[in-house]
Amino acid sequence: MVKERTVPSRRVRKEKQKALRQTVALLGFAVVTLLVFVFIIVPAFINGFNAFLDNSNPFEPTDSIPPQVPILSAPVEATFSAQIAVSGFGEPESSLIFVLNGEKLTELTISEDGTFQSELDLLEGENTIAAYSVDAAGNESELTKTFTTIQDATEPMLDVSGIEDGMVVETRKNQSFEVTGTTDPGSKVYVNGRIVFPNSEGAFKQTVLLAEGENVLSIEAIDKAGNKTSTEKKVTYIP
Repeated sequence: MVKERTVPSRRVRKEKQKALRQTVALLGFAVVTLLVFVFIIVPAFINGFNAFLDNSNPFEPTDSIPPQVPILSAPVEATFSAQIAVSGFGEPESSLIFVLNGEKLTELTISEDGTFQSELDLLEGENTIAAYSVDAAGNESELTKTFTTIQDATEPMLDVSGIEDGMVVETRKNQSFEVTGTTDPGSKVYVNGRIVFPNSEGAFKQTVLLAEGENVLSIEAIDKAGNKTSTEKKVTYIP
């Protein structure tokens, strides 16, 4: 008895060829995808992530605290000088900006020990002085207390009354000699070196004990700005 041979049908062969082509195509696609991922996508992602870290580091500290308010040593209330020295204390190595008569001046750097000093040019009359500081991060402090300084170069008025240069005073009852006069209110008067405080209207008087013979009476007025006016009178005393 002869055994019958089994022959694959044409349809089965086509299906196997189709499956093989699909498998090869899938493998090729997978290889290409892997290469693109490894050599293009991954490096691009790494570069982008590094750039993000460089531009926005969440761990980088920020300084938003303003520096301490500087402390100005109170300047004189009045001066005859056209310049005034202003000193004080502030946050070391921060910048200090003076505000003179409402205008900001050129900044200076506070020293490492926190001290500073500067010469300011004054205008005639009343001047207002203040300052503030700025740290390295650009934070500004509040403004200091505002001080007022008067620049006055006018000598005070001085009028000595009742004394003529070269006058003669006689008898012992007149040995105690009274020096009287007026000056600008607020000024101080010195009679032979002794200080006299005039009243609110500027009037003053001082008693001087005359010595026998010629006496030189020195009278000097000094105003708040330091301006001086002086005079001398010679008085001869005969007991």
